[in-house]
Amino acid sequence: MKNGESSKSYYLPPWRSLTIGVILIIVGLAFTFMGVDIKDSFWNNLQWVLISFEGVIEFLGSLFMLAFKLGFLLGGYCFIKYSDGVERARLDDEGLYYRAIPKGSGANKLAMDTGPLTFVSYQSIRDITLKKTFWAGWQLYLTLDSGVQPLTALGVLKQAEKEEIFESVKQRVRA
Repeated sequence: MKNGESSKSYYLPPWRSLTIGVILIIVGLAFTFMGVDIKDSFWNNLQWVLISFEGVIEFLGSLFMLAFKLGFLLGGYCFIKYSDGVERARLDDEGLYYRAIPKGSGANKLAMDTGPLTFVSYQSIRDITLKKTFWAGWQLYLTLDSGVQPLTALGVLKQAEKEEIFESVKQRVRA
């Protein structure tokens, strides 16, 4: 943090969210219009794209597929809409807030940016290191009383931002 700043936030680069959003929308549109026959009637194509009323099994299957298609389309829309505001870390006078990758299923990991940041006070940080690995590049690691905590979700930040976080936390821990 620079002179007089009480907090500083670090955000996911917008191009990553935009890319993911565009890919999800393309996949959603591909699933939506896959199998449409321009020689078939409008009603049959509409049933193929939205909901089929040919029978109970077809109705339930098309309802499931509609939810699946809408998930891709709405997910892509949300990634694009919120591409400039995905906070991954924040430093303030109290401590370090960072985005932790949750344990559990892939759905939990997919929605990791929707929850609150994890807080660690400067008093509970014993050390912070910035290491380069072959597979992950430069990564930040916190040493707490409970052990070493890799800050994996901060790997998408720019190198200069990681160094700035490292220097700020290191300076506060020594003080």
